[in-house]
Amino acid sequence: MSARTNSKSWKVFAAAALGAVVAFPLVSSAEYYSRVEVRGNEFLRGQDILAACDINADHSFSGPEKEAMRSCLMSTGQFRDVSFAPQGETMQVVVEELNTRPGRVEVGLQYDSEAGPIGSVLFERYNLFPGTFGSLELTFSEETQGMDASLYRKDAFAGGWDAGIDIHVSQSDFDDQNFTHRRASIEPFIARQFNERSRFEAGLGYRSDAIRDVSLLASPLVAVDAGSHRGAYIRLSYDYDADDWRFGATQHFFGLGSGNIVSQTRLEAEKTFALSPDGLALTLGAKGGHVASLDGKAPRITDRFLIGGSEFRGFAPRGVGPRMGADNLGGESFIVLTAEVKKDIGNLFGTRAQLGGFVDVGSAWELSNTLGGAVDDGLKWRSAVGISLTLDIGRVPVSIYLAEPIDKEPGDKEQNFGISISTRF
Repeated sequence: MSARTNSKSWKVFAAAALGAVVAFPLVSSAEYYSRVEVRGNEFLRGQDILAACDINADHSFSGPEKEAMRSCLMSTGQFRDVSFAPQGETMQVVVEELNTRPGRVEVGLQYDSEAGPIGSVLFERYNLFPGTFGSLELTFSEETQGMDASLYRKDAFAGGWDAGIDIHVSQSDFDDQNFTHRRASIEPFIARQFNERSRFEAGLGYRSDAIRDVSLLASPLVAVDAGSHRGAYIRLSYDYDADDWRFGATQHFFGLGSGNIVSQTRLEAEKTFALSPDGLALTLGAKGGHVASLDGKAPRITDRFLIGGSEFRGFAPRGVGPRMGADNLGGESFIVLTAEVKKDIGNLFGTRAQLGGFVDVGSAWELSNTLGGAVDDGLKWRSAVGISLTLDIGRVPVSIYLAEPIDKEPGDKEQNFGISISTRF
């Protein structure tokens, strides 16, 4: 089949998928709100409370669903009471916290088509130290292992400024990369929640970034990055989350005092449009980034962008970007644009389900060092179309997608199917 014929076939597939989404009938009577907020919390952050029981605007707030959410929150042992108070398009989750030392230990299991089985152990406790929330999470899979620990204190400084410290340690050894990567960082930070929608954070940390066990088959542009880089860094971030759109920006300056300061910028935005009152919606998303050395040197591969997987459906993790031989070198710039139509299709396995049709378009490009033009680092657009299904089976979130690349480059690695299943015990 010719490329032109294949492209046309998938355009027909995409149109049919989107048409099926629009035509699929809604069969459940549900109560939905455009925004969910937490009220009455003094010790725990609102987003942590909602995340603990996967409460968000995608879920119905009819009687049985609210009772299940309340039971879940009460089972954490952190609340004396939980109730719900709708205010227009906003559902308020009103909590009364227990002013003791609430905490929990959870063992998690996730299966991801990209990473395989992923295990985790989570411990968290308020008042681990007086007025301070603490957490520790261990994650492990065949190719990656990690530890994240944090301490957080609300209103640590005058003017509503919170303070915290994050510690991160990780190691990865992916079978499609000719090296192993180890990273460790510690970052004290301050944070300010200006309102329920916007949040600013600023951190000053120290990072060790090591590229080890470089294969003799690795590209010279990978081999040149071997070794450890250590230095201080600054992080600035801002997040805004409104009823139907969100925006996030993160700026890092790595290597302070090392003679090679690297600036890394990431931006992300998403907007949802309600197309009909029966659960049909269009979501437009964009994410992108740029990394550059402020001293004229080339950023390392571990600071460049290697995109694919769930971030760019239709392509494998680290499947898109400038290549040399078997190595994806990553790009110093990237962008991914998404358009997805979703519709509530009623209940499957006793839970709300959404069917979607999507188009993803993007690329990763640009290298400071191309070995005199031996590496093609130009902007080459890729695209893919597909369908998605999201639902909960019991209290287990399940996300599935099927995707097919339309536009691709030689050497790109495809991934046509993705599934993510996670649960905690």
